[in-house]
Amino acid sequence: MKIGERLKKQREIKTWSQQELADKLHISRQSISKWEQDIALPSFANIVAISDLFGISLDELIREDEELMNKLKINQKFTPIEKIVWLSISISILIFAILLAFNTNFKEITPWLQGAGTIFLIALLFSVDWKKINQAFSKKAIILSIFTLVLFLLPFLYGEIISFFQGISEFSETVV
Repeated sequence: MKIGERLKKQREIKTWSQQELADKLHISRQSISKWEQDIALPSFANIVAISDLFGISLDELIREDEELMNKLKINQKFTPIEKIVWLSISISILIFAILLAFNTNFKEITPWLQGAGTIFLIALLFSVDWKKINQAFSKKAIILSIFTLVLFLLPFLYGEIISFFQGISEFSETVV
């Protein structure tokens, strides 16, 4: 059953006119008419409002309407994680190109970049709502996250530990 048919059926069960339903959803009566005639499809926000209004699950409301399901898949925007990844990659490439254009010595700025990155990583870790993260991550995502962090942290730790011991040995040579 298409969403228009389901909407009309639910509206008639409540004995509401199209205008009454439109008023409850804060939209025009013509929109309700178009949905019920399958001329147009409601937005996702309106689907959620319809679901709440009639007390039926979103799954029950839209699952069998293949056209609507396809529209919702097509209209999906980037998730917050996808935005972070793509923006980070884009900004990194842009900054890298600018630094190359100015013949920047990467060995000189790498410690500054790593230090700033570490500070931001720590701030990020304290700002995350871990209860929601734990619910959202699959086992595969957790394993991939662990490997990613390890791969990023190993070179950092190696560099910091080596420089620490070099500093100690240089200090002890100057004292002796």
